Amino acid sequence: MRVTFLILFFLTTALFSQTETKIPTWKEDNVLLYDTMFQKEILTKNTARQGFLLDEENIERRLSQLNKLTPMNLVYNTSVLQNIKFYLLQRKEQVGKLLALSEYYYPIFEEYLDKNNLPLELKHLPVIESSLNPNARSYAGAVGLWQFMYPTAKEYGLRINSYLDERKDIYKSTQAACDYLIKAYKVFNDWDLALSSYNAGRGNITKAIRRSGGKLNYWELRPFLPKQTSNYIPAFIAAVYVMTFAEEHGIYPDTNYLFKSHQIDSVYLQRPMKIAHLSKLLSIDSILLAELNPVYRNKLVPSLDTERFSIALPENKVGLFIMNEESIYKQAEEMEREEQTKYPEFTDIEKIRYRVKSGDYLGKIAKKYKCTIKDIMLWNDLKSHSIKVGQRLNIYKNVN
Repeated sequence: MRVTFLILFFLTTALFSQTETKIPTWKEDNVLLYDTMFQKEILTKNTARQGFLLDEENIERRLSQLNKLTPMNLVYNTSVLQNIKFYLLQRKEQVGKLLALSEYYYPIFEEYLDKNNLPLELKHLPVIESSLNPNARSYAGAVGLWQFMYPTAKEYGLRINSYLDERKDIYKSTQAACDYLIKAYKVFNDWDLALSSYNAGRGNITKAIRRSGGKLNYWELRPFLPKQTSNYIPAFIAAVYVMTFAEEHGIYPDTNYLFKSHQIDSVYLQRPMKIAHLSKLLSIDSILLAELNPVYRNKLVPSLDTERFSIALPENKVGLFIMNEESIYKQAEEMEREEQTKYPEFTDIEKIRYRVKSGDYLGKIAKKYKCTIKDIMLWNDLKSHSIKVGQRLNIYKNVN
């Protein structure tokens, strides 16, 4: 696969506010699941050394020390140990890359977790969600570092429309994840169940509690949980352990996982603009400019009468833009005319709570709201086409 640069940045609100952005090299991989995202590694032949590094008594002791310092339940058991071994033996190379990435991401996560009075150990959650890849997209459609599904992202204020996808914004998505976890903990009053709901949804955890006869302990509840969720907490605890004690097992940040630094500024555009046109007019590499601005889904920057949108530029190009802004707009207009460029309509999404009526069926509802049956099933976590009179359904529709 082609090697590209992943741009880590934040669009500031001030015109001249300067930000240093680090760019790690990344192999392009847009479809990930937390339990299949790593390549298997050939195990070392030095079995004696391996046995020393994986001394189970030391693992249990270290994990017990961590558990004393957190409100979370970092237990040690066979399932957790299996996940730890899997990371250390079969994902050793990937752990080195994760350690390198964590040097950039973890301080940001910690800042938001601390601001929201949440356990700092939650910074490890994106390790099992996205492998710390902000462009990750799961087979189910979850996107970003924190792997938000579309309905959940909308519920927590992330903008997703014909132009924008804020699930890829590290700062906004991290705050949305904090908001979700705060609410989940208030519902379940237990971090194991709150984290399980992050994976399966609060409704599925509630159903599992009912099916179990009211059990509220995750480890007793596991047989009643979806298959993926039944390994979610062991995988999370393993990630906490491995990311904390990797060096004790001979794993260090990957020195080949290079970081570059860019000084960037953000400017507000007075008209819609193709990123490709702006890159040509300012002599900026088009891939670099697109990756500096990943929130723009189709590499198009919108413009509304009521709202202006910013774009991040390399710092040495900002002055050039400001001095030639009007000329740039005119040249961009000529380029659009030559290419017959048409900008899509700017649409946001409205959530509707639809009450099922007598005679309703999914196909009828889908036709009414101009969506698909599959959309409605995904939005409402339906396992079949069966619906009942009086049932409430979430429907999302475009609004101008």
